Amino acid sequence: MNKRKSILVTSGSKRLGKHISKFFVMNDWDLILHYNNSKEEAEETANELSRYSKNIKLYQADFTNYNDVKNLVENLLSKDKDWIGLVNNAGLFEYDTGIDFKIEKLNQHMSINFSTPALLIQALFKNITKNCIEKSKNNMVINIIDAKIEGLNPDYYSYTLSKLAMSGLTKMSALSYAPDLRVNAIAPGIILPAENQNNAEFKNSHKKNILNSSATIDDLYLALDFLTNSNSVTGHISLLDGGAHLAPPVRDVAIK
Repeated sequence: MNKRKSILVTSGSKRLGKHISKFFVMNDWDLILHYNNSKEEAEETANELSRYSKNIKLYQADFTNYNDVKNLVENLLSKDKDWIGLVNNAGLFEYDTGIDFKIEKLNQHMSINFSTPALLIQALFKNITKNCIEKSKNNMVINIIDAKIEGLNPDYYSYTLSKLAMSGLTKMSALSYAPDLRVNAIAPGIILPAENQNNAEFKNSHKKNILNSSATIDDLYLALDFLTNSNSVTGHISLLDGGAHLAPPVRDVAIK
């Protein structure tokens, strides 16, 4: 019988996170599904994914609340000895610019998109070493960043700063926790429509890329498969953006 292996997917019940959760349960991982406010949606996702796995746990935490994060880490370390994988998918994406940003909003973005992921990676390393889990390709982290970090424009100032920090985190944690833990990242462009986009706007935004298309959910699955199963890869960031970073727009594509 194969040893059990659990992966934590933060904000794993909606949009990209739901697809990521589905990928892992379909590939024989037990799922630890984190949510913040969307308990009902998380329960619905867990129920839907139960057709692939009966080993799904739900944990709630507000990543802007340090006590919530601390409690989450304590629960993981005390209750989930098989926890060896992490996808840092949770993210805050709110508009501001360098001219009008407020420190409170910058701190929110940094807490959700950078500080908490850093603490979760550290906790995962502690769990692996504490439980003497043998070195394996499955001991791994995937950070979900944004292709915007390689094709900058001035929009979404606080968000972009936090994702640039997460890019640095990927490299630094890959260095810090080797050889016990591999740390990589996926930086997607436009895969799903933005909440304020209609289908025509979504398709048009894809055509603006140099390949006249952008990534799909299937491309996301291919990237997840590569980073999960490639034992020699760490500190790597996979860009899925149709080449948009090579010719970035002056303004963010979400700006009409």
